[in-house]
Amino acid sequence: MSLKRCGGALVLLLGLWGCDKLRAFPGFASAQAAVAPAAPPVLLGPWLLEPVPGQVTVAWVTREPSVGRVWYGIREPDHLATEAGAPATDHRVVLPALQPGTQHHYRIEGGFETAWFTSAPSPSAEGPIRVLVYGNNRTNHGDHALVVRAATAEGPHLLLHTGDMVVNAAEEASWKIWFQEEHDLLTHAPIVAAVGNHEITDTGAAFARFFQRRGMTGYTSFDYGPVHVVVLNAFEMPAGATPHLVGISAAQKAWLADDLRRVDVERHVWVLVHQGPFAHPSEARPGQGGSEDVHAALAEANRIHRIEAVFAGHEPFYERGEIDGIRYFVVGGGGAPLEEPDKAFPGVQAAASVLSYASLEVCGCHSRGTLKNIAGKAIDAFTLATCGTPCAVPFDAPVVAATLSGDGGEKRDGSRTTRRRTRRRRRASVDSEASAAENGGR
Repeated sequence: MSLKRCGGALVLLLGLWGCDKLRAFPGFASAQAAVAPAAPPVLLGPWLLEPVPGQVTVAWVTREPSVGRVWYGIREPDHLATEAGAPATDHRVVLPALQPGTQHHYRIEGGFETAWFTSAPSPSAEGPIRVLVYGNNRTNHGDHALVVRAATAEGPHLLLHTGDMVVNAAEEASWKIWFQEEHDLLTHAPIVAAVGNHEITDTGAAFARFFQRRGMTGYTSFDYGPVHVVVLNAFEMPAGATPHLVGISAAQKAWLADDLRRVDVERHVWVLVHQGPFAHPSEARPGQGGSEDVHAALAEANRIHRIEAVFAGHEPFYERGEIDGIRYFVVGGGGAPLEEPDKAFPGVQAAASVLSYASLEVCGCHSRGTLKNIAGKAIDAFTLATCGTPCAVPFDAPVVAATLSGDGGEKRDGSRTTRRRTRRRRRASVDSEASAAENGGR
């Protein structure tokens, strides 16, 4: 018998002898020994955070501690990003080296679906980008679900949440429902949220756990294509805030001024805050309406760099207006029990008590938006900025909407904010890779 035939017979004999016996021989190992242990079931998520050029963070919660792993790629999930540090139940994994403004697919280990998102554009990109503004979900879960379903159809690239996600942030069951109802939005677009007064009912612990970068404050800013987004925390507890009282520290005000000094004059600047500078409920109550502290901070900031729009929530209705040179929006129809706004108050240009969200489009020097109800019907339309030079990629067909206030404010709003800008190419800065320490620090 040849040596080759003898070797084959020996392998066959050992196979019949059993796999357990094979492991006893040097050089033999079970294939399962090289496979990572199965990931535990997912309790919450996934959701996307921290959209910056070249990367995004995937977050989720598991039943048991594990090391988070995410597969991702452009055509299919064929790259692996792994969480650093010890096994945990709260996971944050950075997906690095993303091509800007490109659709990517991803799947978390332990999850069953492959989702997709569009990565953040480069700072020099003019768009177009689609941004969703919504908030004030709180108690009526069914209404919240209807708002999310309608908003998902917009295909937003970025979500700006005006706060008050749940009534009591200390109730884990409420967060479970919130994440379930937000699923179709959160898996496809990164969320950036403002701290609401209901988010500090547990001293802000759950909000920080789910939405803040670990170790960071509740206020921040970032560039998303041609837009500079400033997120303020109107409920800083060290500054005296309570669930019924605004508090903004001197440090945050100084940070805001310094931040805007660094912003190119041609950029759109949007501010996201829970309780805004102005709001006019038909029945005034303590703690409701606008905040004078927020108004004062924004008035000073507006002198440093023109603020194109302030998006707030807090009140369960929609209101658009301009007072003291500050254009503001109250976008609070996300599911909480609706109340009536005072449509006749001076400076109010449109108002409605309606379950709703705002869909905004930006391309170069153009920016405009539409408020829509849960049927997807446009009930208010507005122009934030425009110019004589058309955008390289045209918008969709214009939306025709009824004027809610009946005062002709829409026409004045468009002509008042017309601006001519030049386009300047800016060098894109894209991180080529994320370190293990970066994944471990989130």
